[in-house]
Amino acid sequence: MSVLFALIAGAAWQVLPLVEVDGGMPVRCGFVYRDGAGLELRVEKLLREEQVLTALEVRGADTLQLVTASFDSRRDLRPVPSSGGGVVRLEADLQEDDVGGALFAELGVSGGTLTVGDRGAPQTTAVVREIRLPAPLPRDVTAMYLNCAGDLVRPD
Repeated sequence: MSVLFALIAGAAWQVLPLVEVDGGMPVRCGFVYRDGAGLELRVEKLLREEQVLTALEVRGADTLQLVTASFDSRRDLRPVPSSGGGVVRLEADLQEDDVGGALFAELGVSGGTLTVGDRGAPQTTAVVREIRLPAPLPRDVTAMYLNCAGDLVRPD
């Protein structure tokens, strides 16, 4: 199997805040990146069993790596079993690690590089795309994340 590699600029991305509330309190916060071709990246902080997890999920690809100045998803997160179908999810408890918070700050200010792959059929060429995510993110997107994450981590 050969690999076709393409570098794609992040200009075509739509970036939205992700805020999920349950019982009046945030349970999931982050960013949702969507391109015009059906690829979606979710970068999240979420509550699960009294832990605050950091997670990445990509829909529309078979492999995923996100790299910022101090974060690398292959080093910092673990794969979560999925049913396949073009969905890849990585997550870990990074509450005690600076890289968990730095990820969101770096995405908001300087962006990052998303590498996704589509393995395709065994006889076809695998396509790997390296995409520079847009930065800086709009202030309303980062403000919604910061408000949500503050309440998620330290509910008062």
